[in-house]
Amino acid sequence: MDAKELLDSLDVGVLAMAPDWTIAAWSAAAARITALPADRVVGGSIWIAFPAAKGTELELVLVDVLADGKPRTFLAPAGTPEVAGTVLEIRVTRGPEDHLVLSFRPVHEELAPESRAAQLLSALEAERRLYLQLFSSLPTPALVLSPGGQILDANPEGANLLGGADATALRGRVLTEWAPAAQRGMLAAGLRHAVTKRQDVALSFEFAGEPAREVRAVVVNVDPVRAAPKLLFLALDVSREILLQQRLLQADRLSQLGALVSGVAHELNNPLAAIAAFGEALALEPHQSDLQESAEVIRSEAMRAGRIVQTLLDFARQRPRMQTAVDLGEIADRVLALQRSALKKARIRATISIPQDVPAVSGDPQELQQVMLNAVVNAGQAIEGTGRPGQIAIAGRSTDHHVLVTVDDTGPGVPPEILDRVFEPFFSTKAEHGTGLGLAISFGLVRGMGGRMWMQNVEGGGARLSFELPADAGSPDAAARAPGRPAGQRLSLLVVEDEEAVRRAMALLAKRLGHEVTTVGRFADATERLAQPGARYDALLVDVHLDEAHTGFDLFDHLRTAGQGLEQRIVFTTGDSISTQTRDALERAARPVLRKPFSLDELRELLERVTAG
Repeated sequence: MDAKELLDSLDVGVLAMAPDWTIAAWSAAAARITALPADRVVGGSIWIAFPAAKGTELELVLVDVLADGKPRTFLAPAGTPEVAGTVLEIRVTRGPEDHLVLSFRPVHEELAPESRAAQLLSALEAERRLYLQLFSSLPTPALVLSPGGQILDANPEGANLLGGADATALRGRVLTEWAPAAQRGMLAAGLRHAVTKRQDVALSFEFAGEPAREVRAVVVNVDPVRAAPKLLFLALDVSREILLQQRLLQADRLSQLGALVSGVAHELNNPLAAIAAFGEALALEPHQSDLQESAEVIRSEAMRAGRIVQTLLDFARQRPRMQTAVDLGEIADRVLALQRSALKKARIRATISIPQDVPAVSGDPQELQQVMLNAVVNAGQAIEGTGRPGQIAIAGRSTDHHVLVTVDDTGPGVPPEILDRVFEPFFSTKAEHGTGLGLAISFGLVRGMGGRMWMQNVEGGGARLSFELPADAGSPDAAARAPGRPAGQRLSLLVVEDEEAVRRAMALLAKRLGHEVTTVGRFADATERLAQPGARYDALLVDVHLDEAHTGFDLFDHLRTAGQGLEQRIVFTTGDSISTQTRDALERAARPVLRKPFSLDELRELLERVTAG
């Protein structure tokens, strides 16, 4: 007679439980007593055979026997509908390779409802159901562990914390499987110490293809009187909290940087304005043809430096959302100016292909700059990850009352299985190097401006980020502009600027346009000039910051009080575009602003506009 025939000939039911709490063997008597055939239970959880005993003495005994190897006998309800009311006497012993052998037989075929045993079993069942309901309904992840870290049970949130596995599949596995190698020793020590004293632990859980989850947990021994304690591991996933803290810290640093940049912007943009103006004047000088190339380099580099300062200021400042006409070509130029050094270091060539006839879009300039920057940074990181040189191509074209912008890269593309998740908040493929917010923020910004955004892979390799925005209905149209003074008509200008180099540069450019220019450097000099008999100026170029006691806005208020309408001929000039005071004062004055540094064409266009009519 072989071992199976011998096992099936016994009057008592016998089962063998593997270390992962699944049934490895099931005798014929076991099937007869519980009305559960072998093919229904073998390979399944032990609780398939004893569903009413989960969380009761049976589970505790199984843990104890696994721990110390001492056989134990106890009574437990069968619990299956087919044998309701049956009480089993169960003997548990530990076999080879940490298998447990359970032999059981019915003590009574049926208990009378009024018997003491039935009442005890009923109370035990009620307690079991209450425990399971409380454990399962906890809103935070909860695990029941052995001191060695073996998972004995998990509630739904606990299973989700460990990657969404089914709770039954987790039983028997060790929690340290999910911890980074550097933290496993710390976790194991914390579980050992939790047997005698509550422990607070902080660790990371790692998952293939997903960002690590930061966890803070409390570990307590909920069964301290037993030789084999049971530890309750109550966890809190603080990944988003930590990420938000990092973002707040980053925002605070940006705010400090913004304040620093704001403090030097005026001092930096003023010399840049002078350099650009003198460079442009020199480049236009017909008698200095041998210096034209050098002069043009001086002018263009000064203007580029000014655009970089303006870009930094725009990113640092906080202001309400705007809805205006935005030139996407200009936005792309500014972003690439910011990224020029990083792209060069990564051996990435960036190109812009946005034809002149592509209309402006309706949106927020600062937000669109952030969208474009996020796209270029993501594309650059994708290429850099390949270790090879690459290319980023920014293109724009008109569609039906919209403008379509694409940012292509020659990186590895996006894995198809995550292509539809790239815009999810906190989803990142860059591990600790990414926040998972860049594309999510861009998606929200584009949606907020009435557009749409999507990602796709490019045939032959690489990815393409596309976004479409409504074309601005009021985009500048030369034929529709209000008639102004004929180009080249001589104007009388008053330049009020405190820095001599900038004052001379502005006068030089204005004279190059054929205008008559008077310059002053202080508030008192300006009011004196304007009060002279017969003084008449077609436009006043007034710096926002004048002498120690006055600003350009003081001059604006002085002229408005005089009641002659001269304040309506003011064009403010400034290198400070971030401070709240300057921004608010400019909005109240509602006058045109010429931002330093500026070009001859910008000065011409603004003078034509302010003197129109």
